[in-house]
Amino acid sequence: MIKILSKFLLLFILLGNLLALNTIASDAKGVIEEKNFAELAKKMKQQNKGLMLLLHTEGCSFCAALEKNYLYPSVISGEYDKQIFIRKLQIDSGVPIIDFSGKKIDPEVISDRYDGRLTPTLLFLDYKGNEAALKLIGYNTPSLFGGYVEAQLKEMRQYILKNSK
Repeated sequence: MIKILSKFLLLFILLGNLLALNTIASDAKGVIEEKNFAELAKKMKQQNKGLMLLLHTEGCSFCAALEKNYLYPSVISGEYDKQIFIRKLQIDSGVPIIDFSGKKIDPEVISDRYDGRLTPTLLFLDYKGNEAALKLIGYNTPSLFGGYVEAQLKEMRQYILKNSK
């Protein structure tokens, strides 16, 4: 009887731990698929932040790798929370979005605007939607990618500070 009770108790504890881990995982923030850039622009202006925006397409393995290996960990760590917003936009979704001026447009228009047809493309924008640093196209050297991003973020911060006065 005691063996059965101890096995039942152990099983109960393991299930409880699994449920707790599942809750933690489901509460974790991910990279937000942006739908309304006008609303985001208001927050960017109020908080004097830039935007790092991933332009991606469905089925793009390099886009998925960039998000999984770099963007998602950056969001989870909160390392950039005081400096930038990190978002993504699926440019081939066909689902209309609101651009920085408040107009309803197709996501492809955004990719055309920034010459971002090749994916992944990582944009660095100010609250007006202007490029505040050179975009990064592709994701072929993961071990060096963080350095490339840091250089662009530094350039973007300087641009935003200069243009916020």
